[in-house]
Amino acid sequence: MTDLTPQSVYAEPANWVAQGAGAQGNLFLTGRAGTGKTTLLRRFMADAGDTALVLAPTGVAAMNAGGQTLHSFFKFPPRLIEPQDVKRLRTARLMKAAETIIIDEISMVRSDMMDAIDRSLKLNRGSKRPFGGVRMILSGDLHQLPPVVRGEEAEILLERYGGPYFFNAPAFREGEFALLALKHVFRQADPRFLALLGAMRQARLTPSDERLLQDLVSDRTAVEASDTHVVLTPNNANAFRINQARLDELGGQQKIFEARVNGTFDEKSYPTEADLELKVGARVMLIKNDPEGRWVNGSLATVEGFNGANVLVALDGHVYEIEPAAWEKYRYSLDPETKKVSREVVGTFRQLPVRLAYAVTIHKAQGLTLDKVYIDLDRGMFAHGQAYVAFSRARSLDGLEISRALRPRDLVLDRNAFAFGKLEPVEDTAAYLLARFAPRDDALV
Repeated sequence: MTDLTPQSVYAEPANWVAQGAGAQGNLFLTGRAGTGKTTLLRRFMADAGDTALVLAPTGVAAMNAGGQTLHSFFKFPPRLIEPQDVKRLRTARLMKAAETIIIDEISMVRSDMMDAIDRSLKLNRGSKRPFGGVRMILSGDLHQLPPVVRGEEAEILLERYGGPYFFNAPAFREGEFALLALKHVFRQADPRFLALLGAMRQARLTPSDERLLQDLVSDRTAVEASDTHVVLTPNNANAFRINQARLDELGGQQKIFEARVNGTFDEKSYPTEADLELKVGARVMLIKNDPEGRWVNGSLATVEGFNGANVLVALDGHVYEIEPAAWEKYRYSLDPETKKVSREVVGTFRQLPVRLAYAVTIHKAQGLTLDKVYIDLDRGMFAHGQAYVAFSRARSLDGLEISRALRPRDLVLDRNAFAFGKLEPVEDTAAYLLARFAPRDDALV
């Protein structure tokens, strides 16, 4: 058994040896920012094929993962989930057909929801096994986004489950989850930066870390720095103010692009502005990968002009014409003919795949890799792991500036986030995939 704490050594992918997965093959996939969790998750999804469901706690996370929200799939209410909220669903046949459920951004899933997921799967699959016998893959980093708990909910979750995190639910312990913890960081290469990020994950800065951070303090304001860097701020209002100020400074007329929204698509899940204001000379971020590999989600470009509903942008010495793109919201269903899991599009958001990129909130920067980052510490960080998320967006120390010296209270760390006990490590992904994603005859046992 391996005792997993924030100080645990993470398994090197090159040295994986098959062991540890429980009877259902349940897995908790974790690792630092930039270690390739998303890439590995896509491999799991590809190998699982049409027997897998991909779910996430928020609309944005579900859209990024190409799946459905947990609330929508399980018909949970948008509040504290009580046992009586778990009911037999018309999608029971769909649940029975699924062999694997993948939940992305698991760190945001609360204990009451995890408990309800277990109850719902048992009820609708007609099985007393953990999660109704379906294989569960949970992916996320507990050093990053925490679950949202409001007011008196914290006390209730503490009393019922021992805490708000997904692993506080009895189902997690009963599910015999194995751990696959990735160590190799692909985003950053500088040993000094990696050591600093490691210290920030633990909220334990050394004197050398503090000296290094002091060297990063800029003499520029956030608005001034936005001329060369992407400003990351914890405050939505600050991000809007900086973007608007920089747009207003540009000469020429602004052009407004209106999104087309069809079906069910929650406004909170919009990937960019519904009414997108742009001007020639504006710095924008591309927010969809190019199929030809010319840019990725997070690439920075400059608006060069417009052509009808399209925008011309300069990127890496070339000018590209960007067309509107569509984001889709999905709902899972069971194909009546093949009896297999299928995805149905229930809503689309069509807009230019760009957003103003002078400033971005730390929350919206999740998953991005940026060459030049200015972190506006503002009045301080207020959420668990927020500082770590911001700093880990930068590719190198050379491209990183901060608005002021980091204070101890900026490193908000909830050590309860790592109290998930002992899990067996899975150290060979190839063996895991072979053993766990081969067709099964006992899926509903």
